[in-house]
Amino acid sequence: MYALKTNLRQSFIAPLYFWGANRYRMLRRLFIYPETARVGDVNYDDYWDKKAASGLGLLSEWRRKRAHVFSQLVRTGEHVLDLGVGDGALLKYMIEQAKVVGYGLDISPKAVAFCREQGLNVDLADVNRPLGEFIQQPYDVIVLSEIIEHLPDPERLLNELRPHAKRSILVSVPNTGFHQHRLRLLFGKFPLQWVVTPGEHLRYWTLSDFKWWAGQLGFEVVRAVPYEGTPILKEWFPSWFAAAFVYELRDKQMRKQA
Repeated sequence: MYALKTNLRQSFIAPLYFWGANRYRMLRRLFIYPETARVGDVNYDDYWDKKAASGLGLLSEWRRKRAHVFSQLVRTGEHVLDLGVGDGALLKYMIEQAKVVGYGLDISPKAVAFCREQGLNVDLADVNRPLGEFIQQPYDVIVLSEIIEHLPDPERLLNELRPHAKRSILVSVPNTGFHQHRLRLLFGKFPLQWVVTPGEHLRYWTLSDFKWWAGQLGFEVVRAVPYEGTPILKEWFPSWFAAAFVYELRDKQMRKQA
């Protein structure tokens, strides 16, 4: 099955395949729970073992769109830190496409080992510990791709990162205001933003919520780029039709000094 999917993704009908697969997935998510669903703790190393069997280091269509947006928001030659680098696919994409100097940190020894095998500069780190233990130098841009929704205290993380980001912090999160999440609530189910267990996501934001929240932390949302959702409509009515955003954050105090 994996080989068949890989062949379809690489064939001339790939656009049609991805469109159909996304529509089917979204329709299913309105009414049912994922086949992988279970209640309980998720072992991060087990997660990487399973991912290794299904395309470790490869960008899905969804992840590729997100990677493209990140690459558009960084500048050639900048030093970029990918915090929660995972399998390194995003970091590698930015290095190749945007010509940045890339670094990565992740909590999983298996993920770090895999990244190093790909030639990436990645070290072990736990974002729940003081970041001064792991980050010794400032970076032009710090990337948080699908990270903060998994943390009980993302406010602490952003405040600790503030002095380490010389230009901006790029954050991607799902949009809980996406119309399919609203419809799921209408049908009596909470928005489905997890794959294995409801405990994957601890925090939720709509577009309006995120802008307010960032402002309360002293950040300005310079850009909010909808990278996935309903074509065309996500550009015109992002609050309703964008499934996820990449936000560019800048310290308000730094903006005033500039």
